[in-house]
Amino acid sequence: MLREKANILTIQGKAKKSAVKQIWPDVATDANQGWFFIDYAVNEVALNAKFDVLLEGESKQLISGPGSFSVKLLACLDQFGNKLSHIPEGYKTLCKLEFTPNMPTAIKKLPLLDQWDYNPQAISVADHRDIELATPDFVITDLARIVYVEMKSTFDKAHKNTFSKKDFVTRLESVYHTHAQNGDRILESLMQLGKVTRKSGDLLEFAESENY
Repeated sequence: MLREKANILTIQGKAKKSAVKQIWPDVATDANQGWFFIDYAVNEVALNAKFDVLLEGESKQLISGPGSFSVKLLACLDQFGNKLSHIPEGYKTLCKLEFTPNMPTAIKKLPLLDQWDYNPQAISVADHRDIELATPDFVITDLARIVYVEMKSTFDKAHKNTFSKKDFVTRLESVYHTHAQNGDRILESLMQLGKVTRKSGDLLEFAESENY
């Protein structure tokens, strides 16, 4: 669930070089950059805005969480080739995006387009702080798989081999802005998947991540 006034870009597809050249002469990009046709903006988005989650299709299903990549809005043009300082609300734009450390597979698989075109499987990019994980039961397992990598990495960096339920839920609330009840459900799902195990007493620990 996206928060009101969330920063989000819905990417319909990759722009062909010939399509970009029709409205802008500089089509050069690095390997981790590209020009993309962006659907109508729900809210205004500032130039140099950054994003770190991928959402798929019209349902905006979360398919990749923070920690694995980031996206930066480098440039944006309107349909007449005017260079914009931001994406105004209600505008469709041609945007240059930069992915760090590299372009995610879901983005690479987007269709190559000559112009803006409706795509029911469009990929949206958003900031994890704008996502509320107040979600129905049938997606909790998928969400658990996504947050597992980031949460494990965070505790590993802090050299915490074990943690309490409160530690986990508090961290989940601070990063993803979940309600405590959803944090409990995600932790329970991870334990059912065997990705979190009970160490001793109230202490828990992460299993290894090779299956993810």
